[in-house]
Amino acid sequence: MKILSLGVKNFRNLQTQTIDFCDGLNVLCGKNAQGKTNTLEAIYLSTIGKSPKTRKDGEMIAFSHGHLEVFLKFEHLGIEKTIKLDIKHKQKSVFLNGVKLKKLSDVIGNFGSVYFSPEELNLIKAGPSHRRRFVDIILCQQDKSYLKDLQTFQKILAQRNALLKQENSKQQVFVWDKSLESITKRIYQKRKTFVEKLNIISKPIHSELTEGKEELEIIYTSQITDENISNFLEEMKNNLEKDILLGYTSYGLQNDDLVFKINKKDVKKHASQGQQRTVVLSLKLSELEILKSEYGGYPVLLLDDVLSELDENRREKLCKYLNNMQCILTCTEFDMNLNHHLYLVDGGVVVKK
Repeated sequence: MKILSLGVKNFRNLQTQTIDFCDGLNVLCGKNAQGKTNTLEAIYLSTIGKSPKTRKDGEMIAFSHGHLEVFLKFEHLGIEKTIKLDIKHKQKSVFLNGVKLKKLSDVIGNFGSVYFSPEELNLIKAGPSHRRRFVDIILCQQDKSYLKDLQTFQKILAQRNALLKQENSKQQVFVWDKSLESITKRIYQKRKTFVEKLNIISKPIHSELTEGKEELEIIYTSQITDENISNFLEEMKNNLEKDILLGYTSYGLQNDDLVFKINKKDVKKHASQGQQRTVVLSLKLSELEILKSEYGGYPVLLLDDVLSELDENRREKLCKYLNNMQCILTCTEFDMNLNHHLYLVDGGVVVKK
């Protein structure tokens, strides 16, 4: 998987332009607020149709403009393909090889990239939704049926929550519970299997990053278990009175979480900032390996000002991976002895040197 070029129009502070990228390491260098991160954001937008920085599409549109365009030309398994996104404040259209897709989610699984920025520490520090999103984004790229189930689950859950706020809703709620039952079972099983695989892949990666000093363990926590999954409807019924009082559904997959441990200790509670960064780096490198098997080659690695956050040893470990894939890296200075292609970013213009 490699990007051939990126075209942008009215995207944040980026000037209208087309940027040609090269094999290997592409370094975007410049002062802060010049457009380096925005370039990576535009690329990642082509991966899942959503920004890694905001949930509001309108925030990506340049000031005083009505819409933006992102045009990505890439090569996958020797075949050139294109993805175009046209975003207005209340409308988003996506085109694959010039053909408009019926649904935004249909773009997922065509172009693969892994995005890594200092903000990814939210995987450790922030709430469970960040960790569920990490799992879901990877699984959606691997499995279209998972994506469909997840979308249906979220829709039914929203309808059930709306119904809980209405009077005399008990009988109607049961209908939604029946709809949730089979979907819950499928999503639970796939998340559980994924975390088992993630453990297998991440353990040796983390051990190498820490020179064998730390053992990483990832634990999937869910109210759904192998033991109670057959009693889903009963559990929902038992929680109904509480749900009506709360006004939302208290039991189910929407509460799933991951717990990260190094040497048996909870990373969120006991690990240093450096250790937490290393766990996130292990997760991102594991994501690369998992998606490699899905796409038949490594996805593009997007590194947003990450090297400055890592010590010398971890930078060297990370850079070993860069020989195997296309990487686009942003920084304010670059002084590493690595083969690379340099791009200067200034005032929203990206120029190859």
